[in-house]
Amino acid sequence: MTRTRRYEVAVVGAGMLGASTARHLADAGCDVALVGVAESGMRANRTVHASHYDVARVSRTIDPDPVRAWLGHQSVSQFAAVEARTGVRVVNPVGHLWVESPEGVSVLASADQRFNLGCVRRSADETKAAFPFLSLDSGSTSRAGNLAVLDSLWEPPPAGSVDPRAHVRAETAAAVDAGATHLVALVDGVVESSDGVTVASDQGTITADRVLLATGAFSEHGISPAAGLDLEYALHTQLLVHLDAVEADRLAGLPSVIAKFADPMEDFYLTPPVADFRSVAGAEARYILKIGGPQNDHVRATVDELVAWFCTDGDTFYADNLARSLAWLLPDLRDVGRWTSSCVTTYTPSGHPFVDQLTDRTYCAIGGNGYAAKCAPALGGLAAGLMLEWSWPTEVDRELFLACFTG
Repeated sequence: MTRTRRYEVAVVGAGMLGASTARHLADAGCDVALVGVAESGMRANRTVHASHYDVARVSRTIDPDPVRAWLGHQSVSQFAAVEARTGVRVVNPVGHLWVESPEGVSVLASADQRFNLGCVRRSADETKAAFPFLSLDSGSTSRAGNLAVLDSLWEPPPAGSVDPRAHVRAETAAAVDAGATHLVALVDGVVESSDGVTVASDQGTITADRVLLATGAFSEHGISPAAGLDLEYALHTQLLVHLDAVEADRLAGLPSVIAKFADPMEDFYLTPPVADFRSVAGAEARYILKIGGPQNDHVRATVDELVAWFCTDGDTFYADNLARSLAWLLPDLRDVGRWTSSCVTTYTPSGHPFVDQLTDRTYCAIGGNGYAAKCAPALGGLAAGLMLEWSWPTEVDRELFLACFTG
């Protein structure tokens, strides 16, 4: 990978935030190199990787946090634009359903009014009538046994789910089409000097005037100015369910779901069936439904510990909890197989990503806080705008995105 040409910007980390930032920079005419490891076709192996093995993540605008709602709304048109530019389908526009107490749903309604989304609020009975395959039995002793009443707020398409791998492919293709260079490599060191930045990898070395680190959970890997950022991690378990074509057809119209309860450990999210990208040509079509939820407190972890976690199938205790949540929501579900997978969410003290300048030549976009997927295009725009010295949007509190270090 050794290059004699010097780049204006090297974006290190080719995941959802890195690829989006590279596309914004390239569209602005910046000479940018996007550097990151190739994705595994199946699941995480024993190395640093960008987007973990996944099939879908919830995509929506409605959010109790007004900043996240604004970023999500800004991303909707960008997802569509990148799809149109590349022909890569990124969003599954099936709508989104948020289930919570009436008080919680009322908070969400402000986002609907702010952005004129056309959401529909329903009682539990009205929700079941609109989506007959759902069961929201608040009188049971299962998921909602501690709530007397559940309401829902349905956000129409293009809300639904986003395919993280497809999004990375689309953003990368759009960036390259706009003039960016895509380099597949694992970066081991980012070293700044008075006249530039050296980016060393397992494929060689490049130099750049400045660097943007979008290294996510693996920001402590190698030599990096991001080492020591105040990051914590939540180690999650996901339950993935294989469906045949008949069951997927029965669930046609199932939106993505977020459900919130009085006990946060009962919360969960669900993404509706999507085609299994691993299906063999000529074989019977299979679809994957995913459900996930909270697992534990935020922890400090080393890169080796995170890699080791990604190589597991998650935790059976939390997998059983997710299975109970799924049985509560979709009691008649007929599947042809189930398995679990592990994932990691990176958190910052403010609850928003670090989008900031770390040193004279180094910037970062790190710490998704559980919402970066649905907001990746807008977050990439914030990072690129910071590097290009564009005005920071007034809708976003700059203080929330400032980086800080431990100690």
